[in-house]
Amino acid sequence: MGRTCFITNVLPGKMAEYRSYHDNIWPEVVAGLRASGVTQLSIFNPPGSSTIVMYITTAGDIDLGKATGPGSRYRLDPRCKEWEELMDASFHGGWTKMDEIHSSDVEWNRSLALPMLAPQQPAAAAPAAASPPQSPSGNGTGPAPPSPGRINISHASEGVMKNQLARYEGEGNARPKSPGSGRRGIQPPGGVSQVRFG
Repeated sequence: MGRTCFITNVLPGKMAEYRSYHDNIWPEVVAGLRASGVTQLSIFNPPGSSTIVMYITTAGDIDLGKATGPGSRYRLDPRCKEWEELMDASFHGGWTKMDEIHSSDVEWNRSLALPMLAPQQPAAAAPAAASPPQSPSGNGTGPAPPSPGRINISHASEGVMKNQLARYEGEGNARPKSPGSGRRGIQPPGGVSQVRFG
């Protein structure tokens, strides 16, 4: 997911009309933005000011300038082009992109030294013949160690089901009750009384 934040000021005396346009946004604009990869768009206005802040999330790291700016496929739709030109000319004159200086999903994770997944790499062509898994000692027996930066659940748990609340697996789980008994569900570890549904 990509995210971008912009700021601008609405021209004096135009805020009510600007809000009205956005309360009644044209369907072609919505469809065009969705097709351009925009998944969320929110506009904020600090009370008593003409400043507006637009926060956009996208399906992936999309270049919004290329996806929605002049010359983009989005602006080939006459209504989308009209909307953007109307907003720029009549209400604010364009947006200024803001720099992100802090984000909980970046700095917090780094601060806590949380194990992060490596960025996804494009799939490479499969090799002609797969080599057998290698053991950590390299003697060809046993599974290969997990790759750095990734959590291999089977390796971490040595292939044993560790979820004690799994419906039909692991010790301590109740098997399905007989039909008509009025008792369904699982028995949580520790002998807590039966959970009833319905």
